[in-house]
Amino acid sequence: MKVKRYIGDNVQDAYQKVKAELGRDAVIINTRKIRKKGIRGFFSKPVIEVVAAIDEYERVLDNHSKNYSTMKEDDIKESDNSRESEKLLKELKLINNKEESPIDNEFNEIKTMLNKVYKVIKADEKNLSELCREYVNRLRNEEVDEEIIDNIIEKIEKLTMDLQNNEDFIRDFIYNLLSEYITTEKKEEDNNDKKVIVFIGPTGVGKTTTMAKLAALYSLSMHKKVGFITSDTYRIAAVEQLRTYSDIIGIPLSVIYSPQEFNTALEGFKDKDIIMVDTAGRSHKDKYQLAELKHLLDIHMESKIYLVMSAGTKMKDCRDILNSYSFLEDYNLLFTKLDETSTYGILLNTSYITKRPLSYLTYGQNVPDDIEVANKSKIINALLGDRIYERSSS
Repeated sequence: MKVKRYIGDNVQDAYQKVKAELGRDAVIINTRKIRKKGIRGFFSKPVIEVVAAIDEYERVLDNHSKNYSTMKEDDIKESDNSRESEKLLKELKLINNKEESPIDNEFNEIKTMLNKVYKVIKADEKNLSELCREYVNRLRNEEVDEEIIDNIIEKIEKLTMDLQNNEDFIRDFIYNLLSEYITTEKKEEDNNDKKVIVFIGPTGVGKTTTMAKLAALYSLSMHKKVGFITSDTYRIAAVEQLRTYSDIIGIPLSVIYSPQEFNTALEGFKDKDIIMVDTAGRSHKDKYQLAELKHLLDIHMESKIYLVMSAGTKMKDCRDILNSYSFLEDYNLLFTKLDETSTYGILLNTSYITKRPLSYLTYGQNVPDDIEVANKSKIINALLGDRIYERSSS
């Protein structure tokens, strides 16, 4: 780990120095205002001190290859005889060993396949028509939770076979059942007095881009005065990305480095209609980071919270994420990257599990486009086979 101290006239100047020497993946350890030593420093403008670090081992890996799992051991030995090379060889051997032992992967694939076959047979054993079995299997292919599917099967079985073979009736019947398991945000909730909107969620789900999309809609379409606050100072690129959106849309940005600075930033935006807060991506397995986030949210309780997740998240991981954020008393669900998945069961499942409403869905990178208010009818039709959320054309 390489740690260095940088001095700049302002935050952006100091970050540029970090980026120039350590790169975009540098981690910011600490940021503070300081004055130069001596009498002259006492009367001078304070400067910004940034302490940053970079993992030299990761840099060696990156220099050798963008995807070192495809490299050969001889290539590494010839390219570098250093201690870093030895570390790289160990890492490569671990990866190669996994690739050379496919038994576990094959076993898991067979187990998954047999499980699916069993569920199809289980459905066949029910007193269901062929048409109803097709709908049940369609929901299963969309990865709808088995508890929901079992409930639907139980209610279909009570229908006569004539009704089960009536496609218009059955589609409407299943549609109405699914509508009971999903909740969407009520439109009038946008007019409440919660002017502070906080975006939280795991790393890499697109919180910053989503926040910029909503800010553009509020600012350009609804003519609201919007302010940005970001506490995501963990990586340089995060602040730079939001600053770029801030400049393009014309929205002021305040960067905070500790929960204690949150109230000051809010006071600075008291003339704004809406204040949007971007937080650092938190691993749902990192209890320290989650405690830090909880401390930030406790400072200002009158806020609307969006828990942002990717629609491509595996359901098991999704359950873990929801459990890790269980300390939240009130929040809405926001899903991104619908254009990167072929199944939409997660939208239904999470609303059913949490009893929380779905607010917005995003399906591309275009700002302020590729975002829409979650529509219950549209989601259910997608689960029933309509290809609605397609990849953006640009």
